[in-house]
Amino acid sequence: MKHTREITALVAAPLAVWIVGWSHPLVFDAALGLIALLALYEFLTLGQRKGYRVPIVLCMTVAFFILAAFVLEPISVEFGVFVTLLVIPGWYVLSHPSLEEALPSSAIAVLATLYVGMLGGSIIRLRGDFADNGPKLVFFLLLVVWLGDAGAYYTGKTLGRHKLSPLISPKKTVEGGIGGLLSSVIAAVVIHFTFFPAFPLVHAIIAGFILSAAGIVGDLAESMWKRSAEVKDSGTLIPGHGGFLDRFDSIFYTAPILYTYWSLIVRGFKTLNIMQG
Repeated sequence: MKHTREITALVAAPLAVWIVGWSHPLVFDAALGLIALLALYEFLTLGQRKGYRVPIVLCMTVAFFILAAFVLEPISVEFGVFVTLLVIPGWYVLSHPSLEEALPSSAIAVLATLYVGMLGGSIIRLRGDFADNGPKLVFFLLLVVWLGDAGAYYTGKTLGRHKLSPLISPKKTVEGGIGGLLSSVIAAVVIHFTFFPAFPLVHAIIAGFILSAAGIVGDLAESMWKRSAEVKDSGTLIPGHGGFLDRFDSIFYTAPILYTYWSLIVRGFKTLNIMQG
């Protein structure tokens, strides 16, 4: 269906805005957890398509534990990582896999679980750790990355000439990447002057550029996995956008970067200025 991509975005946007900006924290956490687990399921099925045996239920259970650890402070997130590194390889030992597939199968299962669990969990912390700035930071992340993605798509479609990574994603172009970077920076500037003046302009510009560049890498990483599995999309649950991993790969990849930048750089500069004053 023509314009399915745009129609899906228009329908989902109001719900997403409410969940990020005004819902109860547990509603946001539950929504993010559901998205992450669906993305994990899609990731694991990529491994299955290559003929590897992956324990989907076990991996999703462990990922749920990791995501819960980001919500429930008494539970150690690091302990969730330890559980992943112990339980999943242990499952392979006890299930007696063929030695030829043991390394790639267990590596796929561990990577997928940690990738979605840890990076998805960082979005939960991004909203929950910074009081009133938390929802604004999530909006900043989503708008900068997704508008950058849209800018890259339309710029590449109209002006694209030079392939960015022909072996991984033949349709992505250098011109599209530049258009995406510019779109993200412009989005960051607009966000600063509209609803997030607490994000200093210089830092907003720098963060917008970094997030856009990292988002391109995250998107290419997922494209690499899909091409290895010989599929176009990781799933079909989001009309016009593929699967949840397709839509949120760059968000997962960039969320810990924004969390770190805000924690160490933006708040660090504020603290230094207060101390000097």
